Amino acid sequence: MKERYSLIDGIRGLTVISMVLYHFSFDVFILQGFAPGWRSIPAIHIWQQSICWTFILISGLSWHLGSHRLRNGLIINACGILVTVVTLIAEPQEAIWCGVLTLLGCSLLLATEMKPLLEKIPAIPGAVVSFVLFLLTRDVQIGLFGIRGLWTARLPAALYATPWLTILGFPGQGFYSSDYFPLLPWFFLYLTGLFAGRLILKEPAKALYRKIPVLDWFGRHSLIIYMAHQPVAMVVSVGVAWVMGR
Repeated sequence: MKERYSLIDGIRGLTVISMVLYHFSFDVFILQGFAPGWRSIPAIHIWQQSICWTFILISGLSWHLGSHRLRNGLIINACGILVTVVTLIAEPQEAIWCGVLTLLGCSLLLATEMKPLLEKIPAIPGAVVSFVLFLLTRDVQIGLFGIRGLWTARLPAALYATPWLTILGFPGQGFYSSDYFPLLPWFFLYLTGLFAGRLILKEPAKALYRKIPVLDWFGRHSLIIYMAHQPVAMVVSVGVAWVMGR
């Protein structure tokens, strides 16, 4: 049996713990109303972005390590659909459409289909171009292409006139999701991790095999923890609100 790159599991595990703490805080401060402006605090935004960037980059890197990619992509997408259904029932005003699991599942499937093309692209130029495209498409959700503060161009309004393009990154008027990760720009960050992974895993450093106790376990069970933690966080947050007299 091939030895696992345990350091990758450890980093993923640390990110999972950070995500659980973030979502618990979100449930307490936003859903239970303890601090409605919590999400607008700059430090909280940086925290949230650190979680999703790490998850997506590691998922792109791990594309090289997985087998049964088609099956795994379908399973992750199915989990994303389940998250949408559960949040629609439990908290419809904070429902998740096109969440991070949908992004990771679709990215896995797309990268697998694009494998012949991706293999022709050298790793370093591929990583650099992918990251630049990520930066250029960061604001497509609000109709802009480019980098704010440097140069931007307004995208055609027709792109935002149909709900079918929401998953690509062109949400229509009135769309809201408490966890929205469309393919643009995030698939380019996934590809950045994929190309970087080709470099990192070509001649793996010994540090990649180093286990981090506890975090290693969380990383290996990240999907199960993701699916289980939010219902638990909701219940705990309701309990906190009840104890505090809310």
